[in-house]
Amino acid sequence: MRLFLIGALLVPGLASLHSGAAAAPKLTLEQVIAKALASPRATMADSDTAGAQARVDEADAARLPRAKATAFGTLSPEIQCIDAPCTATDPKTFAFHFSGLFGGAQIDITQPIYTFGKISHARSAARAGLDAQRALADEAAGDLAVDATRAYWGLKAARELGGMLDDGIDEIDKALQGLDERGGKAKGKGKPEVSIQDRQRIAVLLAEAKVQRADASQAEAEALSGLRAVTGIADADIDDAQLAPIDRTLPGRASGEHRPQAVAARTGAQAADELAEMATSQYFPDVAVVASGVVASAHGVTQPPSLFANNPYNRAGAGVVLGLSWTLEPWTVAARVDKARADARKARSQSELAAIGARYDADSALADATAAHDKVAAASQGEQAARTWVASVLQAEAFGTAEAKDLADAYIAWFQMRARWAQAVFQWNVAVVRLDRAAGEFHAAGRRP
Repeated sequence: MRLFLIGALLVPGLASLHSGAAAAPKLTLEQVIAKALASPRATMADSDTAGAQARVDEADAARLPRAKATAFGTLSPEIQCIDAPCTATDPKTFAFHFSGLFGGAQIDITQPIYTFGKISHARSAARAGLDAQRALADEAAGDLAVDATRAYWGLKAARELGGMLDDGIDEIDKALQGLDERGGKAKGKGKPEVSIQDRQRIAVLLAEAKVQRADASQAEAEALSGLRAVTGIADADIDDAQLAPIDRTLPGRASGEHRPQAVAARTGAQAADELAEMATSQYFPDVAVVASGVVASAHGVTQPPSLFANNPYNRAGAGVVLGLSWTLEPWTVAARVDKARADARKARSQSELAAIGARYDADSALADATAAHDKVAAASQGEQAARTWVASVLQAEAFGTAEAKDLADAYIAWFQMRARWAQAVFQWNVAVVRLDRAAGEFHAAGRRP
């Protein structure tokens, strides 16, 4: 009787995640989406964004001065001058003679002045990487919103079909009892008014409806489990609003240009280009201002009277110079540049593929939405006609003029059209959210930009 569509209605993506909460809340669609956007998966994406922000801060810090400080302390050797110019000392070589303490400190400060683009390209790459990571977080938010929508409308569709089957089973059971009551009556030549074939036809219809009701109960349980996984609330449920199509104007065209995954790929390619430029800048030196200061003192060592005397034990000084740092390894740099440029070409190709995929997904969502929109209208008309058919047959059956075949055919048609309508509403409502995702309307910080 081709009523298996009911069991297959809820197969598409009921997502995963789990946690607990308090007393059985009844959630609206907006609340389900909000809970999904606060799930551990969204938190992971936010953490990746925070890591990308830290890399931006690190790249910015490369413009600032860097300081290196060292200090030491130990026993002071005992060294005394023998003559006034201090050209001779006692002892003349190393000896285990100590007197007091020997300590010192040194600090070096380097302020980059010009790096031939190393710092600027690193900063640009880090910022592009941050933009890409934010877009990936938005993409995760869109995926979670679609999963939440499937769980919410899937559960409503399962319950709608279950209620429809309950009503149908009651009516079919009443009709079967009526046939049993008429079965003992005879027509003109002693033949029963209701044949065995008529009764078995209705009995088979009742059994089929019960089987489909069991499938609908299973689908409802699976949908409820999916909802609780998406929201992270162990006893969550949805509101009692009726299953109905979302009121939304069907767009004339869909564009994936603002899809977060396409944005992430574009900005990722920009970051790769900047890294390639930074690798090229390694051919050139770094210019910096270097300031240095040192101080040392030894209690047991005599200070020479001349400034030209080099006394490593007692000294103090400071200086500032304009320095040039240049590591000459052109063959190694050339290999790194080639790799960076290859990575950049790969990133640009990935960006083009992501743009194609985003356009395809947007076109696919629009096609699904268009088909579902038309199905909802057609199935709604068909369901109304089937309901009228069932009502007329039940009315005829009450007067004893309905044939068993008419009753079976009417209920089969009603079951099928009601199932098709529920499936079409489910597909339409999910396709609407997919169109929103393709337009980039879901963000990690909230549902709308």
